[in-house]
Amino acid sequence: MARATEGAGTQIMAFIEQELERGADTARVVIGAALALWGGSEACIDAYESGVRAASDLHLTIAKALDLEPARSMAATCADLVRDIGATQVSSARWVLDV
Repeated sequence: MARATEGAGTQIMAFIEQELERGADTARVVIGAALALWGGSEACIDAYESGVRAASDLHLTIAKALDLEPARSMAATCADLVRDIGATQVSSARWVLDV
């Protein structure tokens, strides 16, 4: 009886994995079609990455211009957060969209 349950569990997991992969493929096609007007998924992700880099550089420039230490540290911390969160989002988007 335990073997039958184990076999059924394996079949169910294989079915779920197949359905999720099919859904992910469908999502990639739909998102790719929607972003085609702007150069496709890769171009949009690259543009977003450039925007994140520019925002992070702006924060660092502000941090360098400040004379007051707590404000300087806060601006540098914001730059680090923007950079790290943006990198995570870009990495996730590239993985999901297979770019």
